[in-house]
Amino acid sequence: MYITITFRFYFKRWQIHNYPKMGRRDPVIYVANHQNAFLDAFSIIFSQSRQPIFLVRANIFAAKIARIALRSCNMFPIYRQRDGGNTQAKNEKIIQDCIDVLKDGRQPLAIFVEGNHSMMRALRPIKKGVARIAFSALEQSDFKMNLKIIPIGIAYSKHTRARADLFVNFGNPLLVNEYLELYQENPSRAYLQITKDISTELTKLIVNISDRENYKEIEKAWISQKVTYDNMIDELHNDQQIIAQLTKEKQEGKDLKVLERQKKKKSVIPMILGFPAFIYGTLNTLPLYFIMSRLLTKVVTDIHFYGSIKTGGGAIIGGLIYSLQAIGVYALTGGNLWIALFYFVSLPFFGIFAYDHYLKYYTDEPSTTSSADLLKGYK
Repeated sequence: MYITITFRFYFKRWQIHNYPKMGRRDPVIYVANHQNAFLDAFSIIFSQSRQPIFLVRANIFAAKIARIALRSCNMFPIYRQRDGGNTQAKNEKIIQDCIDVLKDGRQPLAIFVEGNHSMMRALRPIKKGVARIAFSALEQSDFKMNLKIIPIGIAYSKHTRARADLFVNFGNPLLVNEYLELYQENPSRAYLQITKDISTELTKLIVNISDRENYKEIEKAWISQKVTYDNMIDELHNDQQIIAQLTKEKQEGKDLKVLERQKKKKSVIPMILGFPAFIYGTLNTLPLYFIMSRLLTKVVTDIHFYGSIKTGGGAIIGGLIYSLQAIGVYALTGGNLWIALFYFVSLPFFGIFAYDHYLKYYTDEPSTTSSADLLKGYK
């Protein structure tokens, strides 16, 4: 519950589209794109009513304490050749665990089918493991399981920044039974077909800059031409049209048009009226901001985890820092519990207000950041 509240504070806009109706015991595999480390998992968890079990890279299970913690958080490891040992035997056990989850039906299985994460707004090749799990589950149910594969497109306006936009876009379910005839004729072809269909459906749900060679140029031009809509599905469709046109122009050898960013219209009176609250929120959030900045720059080595650390770490560290500050206020006010309590409760609200006020009145930062720029120099 606490992380849910923090997650809601972290994003300014958060929209869920086309969430499918399903029973509590319907066997489901969620397949999603993967751009933002653990934030992608949080996005799925908090955007639907069931508690998924996630398949994740086995290397993060290396430490014993990590294995215990991640297993308790409904995560199963999937092993790769680079992880060493008898990966095939280990994966057979994990796949059987996944099949047991689907047969039970109470928890969906969630798989980031690209196999790794990248902030680039492009769908990478889909791994075939989900097809193997799906058809194995069907076989063990004597082909009676009504298994669905539900694609989920996850998009962020700013991957590493707070108060960004999050769009969780559910696609139309793929019914695994509809591939049964092909599977009985040729399992390999069935694997390939369902993998291809997953890729096709996911492409419809996200911003997908497929021209990797000209990715940076297309993304820059798209961001300059991007329009913000109240409804994010309308915004996505417009983005897809812009990118399709830009990709076509680039393939025709044309120079892409990058529009000059217009300065935000700033109302002076609301800026002045909000200034005292801005100062209050800024000053009281500085200790948390300083600690989180040091943590990100000195400890976290993978930029893809910045958003995850800000959300999860901010919830834990923020609660601790705010508590210490409230104890200080309690002491300074001669033990006035009500003032200390009001101060403690006010901190996250005024902290968010201060940041939003800064973005609105003191910076012309675009509403969408470039993933190519974020990943510049990153290996």
